[in-house]
Amino acid sequence: MIKKARCVPLRVHILRAMKRRVRPDHEKYQDFLNELGRKEAGIYGEQSLDYYLKLLPETDHPFYIFHGLRLPFRDTFFQMDTLILFTNFFLVLEVKFFKGTLYFDPKNYQLLQEVEENPLKVYPDPILQASNQCSKLQSWLRSKQLPELRCEKLAVLTNPKVIMKVLSNPSAVDRYVIKSPALSDKVSILLKRHSSQHLDKKFTKKLIKQLLKDHTPDTSSPITQYGILASDIIKGVICPSCNPYKIMKRIYGTWECSNCGERLDSAHIMALKDYALLISPFITMRELKRYLGLENRLTIIRLLKNLDIEFVGGTKSRTYNLTPLLKT
Repeated sequence: MIKKARCVPLRVHILRAMKRRVRPDHEKYQDFLNELGRKEAGIYGEQSLDYYLKLLPETDHPFYIFHGLRLPFRDTFFQMDTLILFTNFFLVLEVKFFKGTLYFDPKNYQLLQEVEENPLKVYPDPILQASNQCSKLQSWLRSKQLPELRCEKLAVLTNPKVIMKVLSNPSAVDRYVIKSPALSDKVSILLKRHSSQHLDKKFTKKLIKQLLKDHTPDTSSPITQYGILASDIIKGVICPSCNPYKIMKRIYGTWECSNCGERLDSAHIMALKDYALLISPFITMRELKRYLGLENRLTIIRLLKNLDIEFVGGTKSRTYNLTPLLKT
């Protein structure tokens, strides 16, 4: 049973908007594109695991799945890709989507990646990452005065084409690193290992409630991190089909691109979402005219009314709240 569904983090939504809106000559443009690439690969890898989660063995007692759970730890937070609560142990899944050939080196706490002719890339050891998640989870349990549960861990590789090679400690790699199709078999082994001392329903319910209560989404902003200014953000309704970007014009009740001929009735919705993500969830009529490239106030009011956008203030000081667009 899924208790916390997977969702695209706010930071990824902002990075995607930055990709659309930040001028390509910005000095940090490639840096945040690289971050977006890593995060989208992670999201793809986690989503591809869903099929194998559905194949987990049936148990006499229900188990509960939490995706992207982010819990407090001392003065910071830790986040688990996927956490499964069985009746007598936790299972932390550190999900990785890597290409090419991977060289596991637990002895030196590292993972090396080789992709075609590119230089070797060094990453943290996923086994150690999963171990750290388990330790922090146990610390969280103690901080909440909850009984500690055994915590098992697995690093799951979701790219079926990735090649695995082992440089050190092969027993650890064999025990803790798997590819997605092996998940069900591995969980069956863990269930046999933990076949007694099941939690009672009352405690399980309390534990689930506390996990969900303490989940704290990441609200850090890449805009500040990468030094993005309002002047760096491209204004206008951007054509989704053109690269490099082209600005669409409002012609006869629709948005039209003079470059590719694309015509869209709702192209302004993404533009308004980008504004809410990159600049502010609140916008005035004056700024709407400037940002959308429209002079007709009644046209703008009609577009916003169709989106059920609420406003506050009088006619001259009216401010529109774009927050509901971020939920769609």
